[in-house]
Amino acid sequence: MDTTKYRIFLRILETGSLTAAGEEAGYSPSGITRMMDSLEKEIGFPLLSRSSHGIRLTKEGETLLPAIQEIAAAEDRAENIRNSLLSLITGDLTIGSYFSTAARWLPSILSLYSRRYPHVRIHLKEWGNRECLEGLASGALSCAFLNRPPHFKGDWTSLKEDRLMVWIPKNHPLAEKEAIDPQDLDGVPFVHILPHEDTDVDAFLRRHHVHPDFRLSTVSNYTAWCMVEGGLGLSINNELMSEGWQGSVAVRPFTTGDTITLGLAVPSLSAASPALKKWVEVTKEWMGKQGNSEIVG
Repeated sequence: MDTTKYRIFLRILETGSLTAAGEEAGYSPSGITRMMDSLEKEIGFPLLSRSSHGIRLTKEGETLLPAIQEIAAAEDRAENIRNSLLSLITGDLTIGSYFSTAARWLPSILSLYSRRYPHVRIHLKEWGNRECLEGLASGALSCAFLNRPPHFKGDWTSLKEDRLMVWIPKNHPLAEKEAIDPQDLDGVPFVHILPHEDTDVDAFLRRHHVHPDFRLSTVSNYTAWCMVEGGLGLSINNELMSEGWQGSVAVRPFTTGDTITLGLAVPSLSAASPALKKWVEVTKEWMGKQGNSEIVG
């Protein structure tokens, strides 16, 4: 049913005049008459009785009036909710992220976003590659910060090229080198972060055919840092994760210059909620202010 007809019908009752209601809505007298005739035909019985004394409801119209008023009110409520979402008065986002981007970027991005859109609720999942990709595919995540997936079919925004670095105990012989050859890690005691998650480190080791001695494993980057500091092995992480930590750990790049492309993955930007579209905008704005000129859509 056409709710426009319902609204004009209600306005006719309020004004007591087809002509007055038609003028308000931009219809001619004949146009408003045809509209009411069409509405009564759709419903199956007359709603209005017209005489020299004016317009009044038929008995059937009186019975149906509360339902028509309810339909109009429900449409108003739906429109109010829609407008609230479009203006980001309310909303929910579930964001997946590498530990490095969660620690180094998200506090500032969240601060900027929350000041502008304080009623959007944010849920953060600190996950590795596999979990983030599964979350994007299942709809559990609104978006995710991670290294660019090779076969991702959604929308991708590149944010930063980040070097892979080796974490080395400061008293280890490799700490004396300015850069580390991947083959230097063959057979070396190694602290494996997020095993079985198909991480960027796993991809690096496969790419260079390197086989360290996986002595220890952990899901915590900081725990891995402390293990390296304690001389228990070497480890690999991205440069962003290495920033700001103190300790007896030497951080060295690879001679091969291996990098990962950190960015923001969204299943479909065209189908994204207003809150998610604004999240992407705020992320790009903040990253641009950090001097990341390589940002592309």
